[in-house]
Amino acid sequence: MVSPLDQMPNMPSQMDVGSGIDTNKMVQDLVRAERAPTEQRLDRREQELQEKLEALGQMRGTIGELQEAVQGLGDPSAYSGIDAESSNAGVAAVSASEEARPGQYDVEVEQLARTQRLATASGAFEDSADAVGTGRLVITDGEGNEQAVTIDEESGTLLGIRDAINAQAEGLRASVVDDGAGPRLAIATEQTGRANAIAQIRAEQDPEDDQGNLSALQYNVADPQSGEPMGAFQEVRPASDAVVTIDGMQITRPENRIEGAIEGATLSLKEEGRSRVSIEQQTGLAEENIQRLVDSFNQVRAQLNQLSDYDPEAEKAGPLQGDHTLRNLLSQLSRAVNEPVEALDGAPISSLGDLGVRTNRDGTLDLDGERMQQMVGEHSELVTRMMTDPESGVMSRLEGVLENALGRDSVIDMRTDGVESRLDRIADDRERLDRRMERREDQLRSEFSRMDSRVAELNQTSEFLEQRLAAMNSRD
Repeated sequence: MVSPLDQMPNMPSQMDVGSGIDTNKMVQDLVRAERAPTEQRLDRREQELQEKLEALGQMRGTIGELQEAVQGLGDPSAYSGIDAESSNAGVAAVSASEEARPGQYDVEVEQLARTQRLATASGAFEDSADAVGTGRLVITDGEGNEQAVTIDEESGTLLGIRDAINAQAEGLRASVVDDGAGPRLAIATEQTGRANAIAQIRAEQDPEDDQGNLSALQYNVADPQSGEPMGAFQEVRPASDAVVTIDGMQITRPENRIEGAIEGATLSLKEEGRSRVSIEQQTGLAEENIQRLVDSFNQVRAQLNQLSDYDPEAEKAGPLQGDHTLRNLLSQLSRAVNEPVEALDGAPISSLGDLGVRTNRDGTLDLDGERMQQMVGEHSELVTRMMTDPESGVMSRLEGVLENALGRDSVIDMRTDGVESRLDRIADDRERLDRRMERREDQLRSEFSRMDSRVAELNQTSEFLEQRLAAMNSRD
C-alpha cells in the first residue's frame, strides 16, 4: 500500500516558498544588528586615531615653525654686533667682526693695487702659427720665485706658447691679440701687487733647435755684451700695490683688500678718493632677539595647548589630551628656556628668569621689558653667553629639543608610526569582521532555508491529509 507521504510532491528548494516569510530580509537585518556594535566601535576608534594622526601632523608643523622662527639665535652675533659704515663705499667699503673697536677713521685711497700686463712688441711676429722655437721659458716674479714653461715642437708657435703658459704657469694668463700690425703674445698676472709681477722671462733655447728664436720672448734680460734689453716683451701695464692712508698713517698692501690696518675691520678699496669709516657697537640686538624668542615660544605653546585642552563649548577634549608625547615635549620645551645655564652658575645672570621672564599657568612666557633692558645694559656679555653657550646655553638646549622632535627617527615620527600601525590593525579588524559576518550570513541562510523547507513540507502534508479526509467524507 502506498503511504500518504509517498504521494507528497517534491519538497521546494528555495527559501520563502514554504513559509511565506521574507527570510532574506530577516537574515540581512540579523546580520546588520549583529555587526553594528563592533562596526560602531571600530568607527569610533578609527575617527579618534585619524584625529590624533592629524594632530600629530599639526604638532610637527608647529614645532617646525618654532625651529624656523628661532633660527640664528644661537649665534653670538644675534646679541651683540658691530655696525661698520663708509661715507663713500664707492672708494672704500668696510666690514667688521666682533673684535672691531668702535671709532671713526679717515681713509684716503692714494693708489689701487693692479695686475701687470706684458705684450710682445707690435710687428714683432707676422703670423701666430709661425714657428718661434723650442726649449723653456723661465718666469721669475717680484719675490724671486721661478717657474718654467716647457715649449716643444707642438707648442712652438705663438698660439702653442700661449696654451703652454696657461697650462703650466700658475698665476698667469696668456692670450694672443692682433693689433693690425700682426699678432702679439700678451701675459697678465692674475694677482695684484708688485710682488706678484713678472720680473723677468728668460729663454733657454733647445740646443738641437738651430732654426728657432725663443729668445725673442724674453723680458728684462740684458745682452751680455751690449747691455741692451733682449726680447720682444714690453710692459704695457705695470703692477702696483695698494696705497691707503688711515688717520695719517700710510699703508701698503699687494691687494685691494686691507685687513688688520683697523683692528677687526676689513677695507675693500674700489677707487682713489677719500672716505670716513665709522665703527659702532650695535644696540638693542639682545632685547630684540630675546623678545623674538619669547613671542615665537608663546605662539607655539598656545597652538600646542589647543591640541590637548578641553573645549567646554564643544564639550570635547583635544585630540592629544593626555598624550605622553605632547606632554613630554611641552615639559622639555619649558625646561629648555627656563632652567639656569650651568656654565654661568653663580653669575649675576644665569637664566631668562634673571632677565624678567616669567612662566604663566598655561606654559606661555611673560617678559618684563624694563628689567631685561636693565640687565642687558649691565651684563651684555653674560646675556650673550647665557643664550649661546654651546654646552648648556638656552638656545643649545632648545635646539636639542627641537632636533629630537623633528630629526630623523624623532619622537613625533615614532608616535606617528605607532598611530598608523593602529589604523592598519583597524583595517585588518574590518576585514576579519567582514569575513565573520559573511560566514554568519551563510549560517543563517542555511538555517532559515532548512526551516522554510520544513514548513513547506508540513504545509504540503497538511494539504494532502485535508484532501484525503475530504475524499473519504464524500464516499460516506
